Amino acid sequence: MRLAGLAAALTLALLPSAAAAQSVPIALNPGEVLLQVEAEGVNRSRPDVMTITAGVVTTARTARDALGANSALASRLIDVVRSKGIEPRDVRTAELSVQPQLEELNEDAENKGRTPRVLGYVARNTLELRLRDLAKAPDVVDALFGAGANSVAGPEFSLAEPAPAERMARRAAVEAARLEADTYAEALGMRVARVLRVSERNDFESEGGQQIIVTGSRVRATPIEPGELVTSIRVWIDYAMVPR
Repeated sequence: MRLAGLAAALTLALLPSAAAAQSVPIALNPGEVLLQVEAEGVNRSRPDVMTITAGVVTTARTARDALGANSALASRLIDVVRSKGIEPRDVRTAELSVQPQLEELNEDAENKGRTPRVLGYVARNTLELRLRDLAKAPDVVDALFGAGANSVAGPEFSLAEPAPAERMARRAAVEAARLEADTYAEALGMRVARVLRVSERNDFESEGGQQIIVTGSRVRATPIEPGELVTSIRVWIDYAMVPR
């Protein structure tokens, strides 16, 4: 925070803020003192959307065979996803690739300048799924492995409608900023007269969640705990203070 006096030529630098870095000049009336406050507002809510990725990895001597085997397994995954009631809008192909599998060469004189041989091909097909009924998540994960998925990663939790949480966090941030401003003003024998400028930034993070990264094995009754989703909004507010 920084206090900057104009008519009274009073300046007290405490902490730099984002507002202080802005180049837009602030017009103060005679007798006013500038107070720049940084404050944070937090809202905690229960996530209602979970995103996971599920994929199949296959290998074969030729790229065609690797892709063919992969496509068959990927089709089974899509069938299972549809049977679980996941809407088409919540299913997206995140990755589709076929790459050569090269032999590993020792770094010795015999292999110097030698091109590695292609031993086969690896095909990958990964689906990104959004689950809007978190109670069904363990069953969906189990069904994916049952259909042949050999790579599952996630989850990432979010809110289907983040606006209400943002509004509550924003309100809390503004209230915290005003309380801090009133505290400074009172300590200096002044009062807050008006708001000059407001800016903000948003942060979102999940707390208490569990990440699953499983490859090449089948998991039954996978426990999934969504925890809380923290919506954080930080504001910078410039106030004009005047003598009491």
